[in-house]
Amino acid sequence: MRGIPNHKVRCSKCGRFEGCQKDQLCHACRIKSRPNPNKRFFWTPELDHALTRAYQEARSREELTDNLDHIGRRTGFTRIVILSRAAALGLGSRRRRWTREEAEQLAEWAGTLSNATIARKLGRSYFSVKREVCRLGLSARVTEGYSQTEVMELLGTSARMPRRWISRGWLRLQDNRVTEASMIKFLREHPEEYSLNRVDEAWFKGLLFPGFGRKSFEGGSRTAARRSVAQADLSLATDSY
Repeated sequence: MRGIPNHKVRCSKCGRFEGCQKDQLCHACRIKSRPNPNKRFFWTPELDHALTRAYQEARSREELTDNLDHIGRRTGFTRIVILSRAAALGLGSRRRRWTREEAEQLAEWAGTLSNATIARKLGRSYFSVKREVCRLGLSARVTEGYSQTEVMELLGTSARMPRRWISRGWLRLQDNRVTEASMIKFLREHPEEYSLNRVDEAWFKGLLFPGFGRKSFEGGSRTAARRSVAQADLSLATDSY
């Protein structure tokens, strides 16, 4: 039969007695040793070292993004290829536990500040805050809308822009806060007024596309929330880098 040698020897790679005398390899190891003509991306030890340094030297998510962009420009590799290699090397898996003080502060702010604002105040990611809110059974629904400062921060604009939009009637106030309904209408009808590369992406997608990361969480009073914080196993709460 083709592929099976008449006089078998031990394969120099896998050790099975299926090898050919000519190259000391079995059929399976011979196929594996051939270069893949469809493979476009080849990682060298030097590139692995550069990728490792990109993760180790990054002090924030923004710095890590810049480092990965640099590797992408240097190699021509796509982002998914770079991230897949990082996962294979065990990079990007550092986690930070939620402290009791952070959890109590979260219970205080939940329902009055947006998850995006809480994330900035605590120095955590949006999805880390969202996951912790869900785990503690808090109410993340902000019924008071947005302050003008929150509008400025979420859309990445100057302080005068929210005032301008309010004066033109594009944003409506209720109890001195911008209503969520008017915010959604503004985002859809006036996209020329803001730049997407400066907008809080997770908040923007969650607001316009309810299926993206927005859920209604039912919670009790803040006293009950603090009680749930005290009873929670904080050791299970982690934050992805």
